[in-house]
Amino acid sequence: MCPCISEEERKKAIQYLVETVPRETLLQIYEEILREPDWLIMQHFGMGAGIRNLLRAKGFAWDDTDMDHEWEPITLEAVRKVQGEAR
Repeated sequence: MCPCISEEERKKAIQYLVETVPRETLLQIYEEILREPDWLIMQHFGMGAGIRNLLRAKGFAWDDTDMDHEWEPITLEAVRKVQGEAR
């Protein structure tokens, strides 16, 4: 599988989520992942659709396959970043 999204683009998407998604929401996601490690993956059709639409609205014009593959690790990194700052 080719990395179709550059590291720079990925970092911009992570930062965008950190700045856009309420901090409390990202911290709640962290708590949910602690209780159920696959929680984020199970949100593909719920919260995942919202995250994908948020990224698209900001101009992250990745194709559907890349967006489906990347939203979860990008969201996880945004959650980790906010959680790390909360310590």
